[in-house]
Amino acid sequence: MSIIFFPWGKIFTILRNSEIKMTEFEKYSQYVSDAFKNCDDFCCRGGELDGGRFAVFFILGITSRDFIAERIIRPILKADLSNFRGDFNNLLETPSITMPKSAENATEMIAKGEALIIAENKKGDLFVALANAQFTLGRSIDEPDSDVTVRGPKTGFVENSERNTTLLRQYIRTPDLKIRRFTLGNVSSTTLLMCYVEGRADEKLVKETASRISKINANVITDSANVAMLLSEKRNGIFPDCGSSEKVDKVASKLMSGRIAIIVDGSPFVLTIPFLFIEGLQASDDYLHTPFYATFIRILRLTAFISAIFAPAILCAVINYDFEIMPPQLYGLIYDARKDIPLSFFWEITAILILFEVLREVGVRMPRTVGDAVGIVGSIILGNTAVEAGIVSSVGVITVAFSAVCAFITPAYMYVIVLFRIAVLVISEIFGIWGLIGSAVGLFIIIASKKSFGTHYLFPIIPFDKKGIMDSIFCYPKKVLGRQEHLKK
Repeated sequence: MSIIFFPWGKIFTILRNSEIKMTEFEKYSQYVSDAFKNCDDFCCRGGELDGGRFAVFFILGITSRDFIAERIIRPILKADLSNFRGDFNNLLETPSITMPKSAENATEMIAKGEALIIAENKKGDLFVALANAQFTLGRSIDEPDSDVTVRGPKTGFVENSERNTTLLRQYIRTPDLKIRRFTLGNVSSTTLLMCYVEGRADEKLVKETASRISKINANVITDSANVAMLLSEKRNGIFPDCGSSEKVDKVASKLMSGRIAIIVDGSPFVLTIPFLFIEGLQASDDYLHTPFYATFIRILRLTAFISAIFAPAILCAVINYDFEIMPPQLYGLIYDARKDIPLSFFWEITAILILFEVLREVGVRMPRTVGDAVGIVGSIILGNTAVEAGIVSSVGVITVAFSAVCAFITPAYMYVIVLFRIAVLVISEIFGIWGLIGSAVGLFIIIASKKSFGTHYLFPIIPFDKKGIMDSIFCYPKKVLGRQEHLKK
């Protein structure tokens, strides 16, 4: 058997510029080669056999060359293509073989890491197939930086969607775990996986989520945050509609309770739908403690959430309008600390809040080894210097520091807190205590009237659910672990 290899790219160019009639094999090969024109990482390997000819198209870097050589090209070289009828499953030594819907679809799959195989038998019949030859890239499975827990599993998601589904199936070992695949992004062609447990997830919720995903029209999807924004009922809403987590056990438990998880290829953050307000006050290791301690911690988080928003505004309103309600000794201490400060308390708090946000942003954007040091040292030096210089008072620094620390306890609402904190501060400066009360009522109305994929945001408090209340502000692990939720619309 004689085997002759040809530089197909040059041959296709010659044929295209000549008047020679091209075969279907050559037309298909030319279309694929033209699609990846000026792509130096695009490769084509092929040859002429006694019984026909073949070509394999793939991209270097995202495909395994050893896999293509051993599992695709080597079996073809040993085969007789003269009577080949397209049975690639018996011809190739690959576990996953599919047929492209069109030549355009074939080029899209090549860009995703698959190898395109085209073969022609002695009669000139053309056969096309795709083989998954993707080379797995990315970091190893490790403990996530967010959702840190003292006890419990430490496994976190990675940027590869297939590995993430494998991690989920290690927790949920049942065929009822369904995974539906979508492709988003007209340019990026990003893979999205919708996961749910059949029989536990509400069918209407599954249909609505799938419908919203299919309606997404975007050119590029780079992260699950893009999907969360596009899935939201109000894309400019303040509170999140989708939960987000890097922890496998946390997402698995939500799936078992009846939620839906969305995995976006390239992002380690997995979305969970729907997202309720109470989830921002929960943590994975709550269910590993006694009911009394877990309930105490959740009440503490709720108190911290309220304090983070209202603490600066309360002090501002009391000092400016109703200082007589303060204990005389406390007011005396505040008066002594502020008597030489040139700024009003409102502008003092505003300046410190802005400075704190700048320092926090510096700490986040700079390399971790430098950012932590800059954030800590900058806060101490600038805060201490500003107090000693008489620009701000120690009372203002303590108030902002307390508010900031409280915000870190509920990371899901950190950015919400920043916006509401400033808004409530401005209102309390203008209207005093009554403005403060109005702000609190307005915030409650915003949360109570919001829905996430048809579910009330304050569920199970509003509407009240007797079973659901055991896993809200209160935590009773023995009664809620593995329980299916019945979310009320």
